[in-house]
Order: sequence, then C-alpha cells, then structure tokens
Amino acid sequence: MAARTGDAGAAIQPRAGQAGFTLMELVIVIVLVSIAAGLFTGMFIQAIKSYQFVDAEKDMLQESRYAEERISRELKRVRGRADITQATATTFTFVDLDAATVSISWTGVKGDPLVYTKSGTARTLASGVDSLAFRYWKTDGTAATPILSPSATDIWRVSMFLRLAKNGQSVNAATAVFVRSL
Repeated sequence: MAARTGDAGAAIQPRAGQAGFTLMELVIVIVLVSIAAGLFTGMFIQAIKSYQFVDAEKDMLQESRYAEERISRELKRVRGRADITQATATTFTFVDLDAATVSISWTGVKGDPLVYTKSGTARTLASGVDSLAFRYWKTDGTAATPILSPSATDIWRVSMFLRLAKNGQSVNAATAVFVRSL
C-alpha cells in the first residue's frame, strides 16, 4: 500500500498496526465499572445506616444509664421509711435528707419522658420512655405493698425496669437499689 500525503506533503502512515480499544471493549469496561459502583454504593449506604442505628442505640444507652445512676443515688437519700409518700408502678416520691420532696415519675404514655422533680423543679432523666416499672421488696425478699399516701412502709429495696424506644429501636435497662438504711 502506498503512503498518502497530506496537505503539507508529509506521509501519513496507515493505522492498521496501532494498538487501541474497540467499541465493544469500552462498553464492557463501562458496564463492569457501573456494576461495581452500584455494589459499592449499596454497601456504603448500608454502612451509613448501621452507623446511625448504633449511634441511636448508644444515645439511648447513655440516657438509660444516667437515669439508673441518678435514681440509685436519690433512693439512697430517703430520710426515713415514713417519708416515702408514694410508691407505685410508675412513680416513687419521698422526702430526702435535705427535707426536699423528690419524685421520679412517668405518665404511662409511650414516648413521654421519665421526670425527676426535686422541690418543684422538674428535669428529664430520659426521653422516649416506652415502659417503666418500679417494684418494691421487703427485707425477707417478698413483694412490698405499693403505697399511695405517706405512711410507714416496709420497702427495703426498689427494682426498676426501664425501656426506651426511638425510631423503631429500643433499649432495656434494669436495676435494683437498696433504700437507705433506716
């Protein structure tokens, strides 16, 4: 085959011997890269959802631990057995060593907060409460009778079950506290 000449008179060599990609090879590579990108995108989205799930659970665990620790600390400050003014499944009210009225309560409505009230000032201990149950025990291990009005009681130990729920996730916490030795 004879060499062709261009406008400037230079010889142009034929392209038959040059390496390159065919259109079919390029299409196959683009399809494979697209499939890989789709798979990695799905894995990335799943990783983000897992992170959000763990982060929400961590927040609920912190809230439940804070509530447990605060309740434990306060129950050890009950002034006397006659100073427990209310002990029901969702409320525990008493007078502490500083003669302040302390109440730990939940309304019983899912999603409402667990509230700590001292001398009329309320604070949220945990939000998104799904359930709360206080149980009361005597020194011999039998169940103590809940009380609704101030009276001497034989409550020796208080156990608490707390479940927080948010966005379809839940965390359970349980603790037991001995009321201050009286």
